[in-house]
Amino acid sequence: MSARALGAIAAGVIAVLVLCAGGIGALFTSGGAASAVCYGPTGPDGQPPLPTLHVSPPTFSAGRRWSSDQTANAALIVTVGEQRKVPPRGWVIALATAMQESTLRNLPGGDRDSVGLFQQRPSQGWGTPAQLRDPRYAAEKFYTALLAVDGWQAMALTDAAQAVQRSAYPDAYAKWEDDAIALVRTMGSANPSVGSGGAAGCADVAAVFARARSWLTAWSGGPVPYLSSGNPGDWFQGYRRDCSGYVSMALGLDGPGLNTAGLAARSTVIAKNDLRPGDLLINTAPDLRGHVVLFERWSDPSMSHYYGYEQSGDGGTHHRLIPYPYFGDYPMIPHRYGRTG
Repeated sequence: MSARALGAIAAGVIAVLVLCAGGIGALFTSGGAASAVCYGPTGPDGQPPLPTLHVSPPTFSAGRRWSSDQTANAALIVTVGEQRKVPPRGWVIALATAMQESTLRNLPGGDRDSVGLFQQRPSQGWGTPAQLRDPRYAAEKFYTALLAVDGWQAMALTDAAQAVQRSAYPDAYAKWEDDAIALVRTMGSANPSVGSGGAAGCADVAAVFARARSWLTAWSGGPVPYLSSGNPGDWFQGYRRDCSGYVSMALGLDGPGLNTAGLAARSTVIAKNDLRPGDLLINTAPDLRGHVVLFERWSDPSMSHYYGYEQSGDGGTHHRLIPYPYFGDYPMIPHRYGRTG
């Protein structure tokens, strides 16, 4: 993004709420038509997305509850499985395993040298500690190992999980099976795109924000530095470190990522008041003068400011409050990637 560029929802609420991974989904009306909305995580002000909706977290067996961070991690695990074309039974096995190993939390450490959602060990060849702290990488490695297990789909869940994890407690995974099934069903019922590879749906939106958040601390504990380069040696996790490479990563697109013009070409222009979590604000100017921001939520009912995720030259990866449409007089147009409704 150039120096020039750098210088530069609330409608009537219908009283029906649905559970969405990573947040609470509500039905809103706009011009008389109802549409599903999935909220992303809370903003840096620590407040829930507008409008404020106070709904208890979902309850599963034995009174267990999963927080928005935990369900966001679950959504990412399911999304990776869907993208890998792993049958849903594999998603359940992966979720139950992560429930047992980390209670769906991306742990910085654990027993011996265990790391991350699945408590995989660098000393056992799973990857480096930094790689295993990346939830997407950890899920990919789990599914790769699961798919290599002969006959895994016919196994009891705890046997399939143990074949991958080689835990000292081989029967521990069984108790999470009902919760894992319920969570997959919950995300599936709220996410009509599961199985179709579409961009819409609560589980997908939660996964988008989980990936976006990951770059805030992925570079030695800090934001990933900005760099626009076509040299693979300069990329990070297979993606360019510019604004469009970052957003491509968050959307789950193939690396090294589309440019701003490519993102716009595969998107639909939408109205300002139709912006939803996971939408984009794009300027397609050439020669590094363009920019793209991942929209999270409005900060106020007047829609004068919003929280967004972006990659820019003034510090790399950001999650921050942005005046609509952007700082200064820099023009940005709302888009919805891969969706027309």
